[in-house]
Parts: sequence; C-alpha cells; structure tokens
Amino acid sequence: MEKKKKEKTPSKFKLWKQKMKATPKGRAYLKLIYWGIFFLFLFLFLGITSMITGNYEVPQNNQNSNVDQDEEEIEEVVVPKTLDELMDELINGTYEYTYDVHILDDEYLFEGKKYDTYQEGYKNYATSLGSGVIRYYLDSTGTYQVNGNERVLITNFYEGMNETFFDFEQFFQMLNTLGFVRDENNTSYASYTCSDSNYQYMININPEGTSITDLSIVSMDGTITYLFTFTNFGDDVDA
Repeated sequence: MEKKKKEKTPSKFKLWKQKMKATPKGRAYLKLIYWGIFFLFLFLFLGITSMITGNYEVPQNNQNSNVDQDEEEIEEVVVPKTLDELMDELINGTYEYTYDVHILDDEYLFEGKKYDTYQEGYKNYATSLGSGVIRYYLDSTGTYQVNGNERVLITNFYEGMNETFFDFEQFFQMLNTLGFVRDENNTSYASYTCSDSNYQYMININPEGTSITDLSIVSMDGTITYLFTFTNFGDDVDA
C-alpha cells in the first residue's frame, strides 16, 4: 500500500505574499517594498565604489612635466658671446692663466691669477743670463717682486719680451685693426686668425662659445712663440 506524500505547509512569508497579491492595494504595497530593496542595494553599491575610488591617486599629467622640463632646458641654453665680448672678458674679468714664452733659446713661464684690479703669480725663467723663479704682484702702479711681506718694484719684468702682448687692452686694439678671419675648417670650436709682417696670431674659443681658451703668437720665422692659456673664469678664481 503506497504512502501518501506529505504536503508541504507554505511558509508564513509565502502565505503573506499570496495574500498581498490577491488585492490591488497589496500588489502596490509589494512593488513599493521591491523598489525600496532595489534602492537600498544601489546606495550600498555606490558607497562601496566611492570608498574604493577615493583612495586611488590620479596619475600626474605628463604634459605639465614636459612643460617644466622644457623650461629647464631653455634655462640651460648657453648663448655664445661675440669675439669682442670675449676679449673684454680677458681685459676686465677674473681667471687663471699660464703664459709660455720661447724666444730663441730663452724660456719664460708665467703662472698666475687675474683679478679685477691686480694680478699675482710666479715667473719661471731660463735664459742665457741665468734662471730662477720670481713671485710677483702687478697692479696699475707697476709690477713688484714679492719677498715675504715686502714688495720691490721691478722695472725689467718683461725684459727680452714684447710687453705689448701682455697688455690685452692695447694688444686687442691692435689685433682688431688687422681684421680676424674665422677658420671655417674647424667645426668643433671657433678659431680666429690674423697676421702682420712679423707674427701670426690665433685665438681659440671653447666649444660653448663662452670664453677664450688660448691665444698664440708665432713669429713668421718660427723662432718666437707666445702661448697664453686661460681657465676658471669668473667665480672660480678665489681672491
């Protein structure tokens, strides 16, 4: 004999739901409840999403970085100076120098520093008349040999040499009357030459075009040479 299946008793929620569906007013009330549940879940979803995105940092705009970089590059652009400006820098500026002079068998080496109103350094010489080292100080009043705290005026400091070459203001005026010609074959740095009946003159500029690196003077027969070298312009020279 087969057993009868036990009928399931509807839950209270299901009976209540069926009762609400039985009337128009109940159905409207159910819809209201459903909409309320929907908006509740929607608000919860939006709240969680805003919390996640609130901690997310938006990457910086690369355009602003590029603008700042371009400005830095513009500031670093070095404008080359004219030859006249570079000559004025040697006349009025501050720098360190080495002057290497050969006249036949006589040799002279000057190593010093040029400041706004004076120079100081050492002169080494080896000539047919003797050799030695002189510590010197030079200003508008003359050239002095320094012996400890004492200075003694020297009247023959450039003896055997062309003194005009060491007075850059006078010397550059003379060179400008000869007329400089730029060496177009030299592309790595600027080089200017000129000459008279006695000497060939050459001025070399650093690749950036901001300072004269050296000045050479060579006699036409090659027996006399002056090589003036300049370094550490401006604030690099300590008084």
